[in-house]
Amino acid sequence: MKDKSKLILLLDNKNPWSSSKNKIWLSSSVTFFRNLEKFNFPGKLETERQKTVVNLVSEELLKYKGLNDLTLFRGEQLDPLEKEFLTEHFLSTDNFHHVHAGEAFVVDNAGEFVATINMHNHINFHLMENNGNIEDAWNRLLKVETAIGKSLSYAFSQRFGFLSSEPAEAGTGLQVTIYLQWPALVHTDTIDEVLDKHADDSVLITGFQGSPTELIGDILMVKNNYSIGVSEEKILSSLHHFTTKMILEENTARSKIRKEENPEMKDRVSRAYGILIHSYQLETIEALNALSLLKLGIDFEWVKGITVSDINTLTFNCRRAHLVNLLNEKIEQESLSHKRAEFVHQALKNVSLVI
Repeated sequence: MKDKSKLILLLDNKNPWSSSKNKIWLSSSVTFFRNLEKFNFPGKLETERQKTVVNLVSEELLKYKGLNDLTLFRGEQLDPLEKEFLTEHFLSTDNFHHVHAGEAFVVDNAGEFVATINMHNHINFHLMENNGNIEDAWNRLLKVETAIGKSLSYAFSQRFGFLSSEPAEAGTGLQVTIYLQWPALVHTDTIDEVLDKHADDSVLITGFQGSPTELIGDILMVKNNYSIGVSEEKILSSLHHFTTKMILEENTARSKIRKEENPEMKDRVSRAYGILIHSYQLETIEALNALSLLKLGIDFEWVKGITVSDINTLTFNCRRAHLVNLLNEKIEQESLSHKRAEFVHQALKNVSLVI
């Protein structure tokens, strides 16, 4: 056993999915991209100037009283496990592994808010929410962004709006992401047809880790495709409208499976159960894919002894950094897949298949 770091202790047992009871809508996040008026973008800043930005931004954030206690973590102070843990916790498609001196994080005590400093932009304000209320999350984060903007002038153009290191992220500088799990559509091979049916140029859909083609755990991220030339309210309403239609399609697919007593889906759920219960080794992607099907089986009452929230938590915790943290022991890389299998076996010990 070893002492856990301050960062991991702060975020321990605060994963974004554990409180979610929704079968499809896992979580959401709202991000504002902002840069300071009198500094070059981070990629053009020398390390000493980056450190100045860290000091300016963190000083203002740490004074802000509208969030749970905030803590500053400088990039050079974090070890590889802590960086990976942060990446996993905030469901980031950015790779925090290469964070170094002149870059930093400010994290709140609830594990919902993080401000990344000098990563792509001077400040990325980021807030997770788990209740399907993206408007509330946007309002909460807007208050933070506005408060900091009163002390630190943001780079802004009358023509292009808020300026970003990525031109496509300028304008409102707002990105809203919704994490949806669509196993019925995926495993009945109707997902492409449904996405074509509801195609919306304002909406971008990618896999869980940001890849447009790799589908992991039947999770897709739905986010706004544009932030220039569109209002924040329009971004929120478009995503909410699209997501509502897709949830209806997923529920329709589930109803059809349930009504037809689909033998192929029963077989897939049964095989997923077998993989999770009996495997000697489990890789992360293999576990996430099987857990999605097991969660679908709960909805059909083919699986007993576990809740949707339990599966959400297990999905979150079987990833590498969270697993290593929970086991709290030195694990060689070649042993990790076996340790993951043991961890999953223990979590599912009271689960039964009743097909």
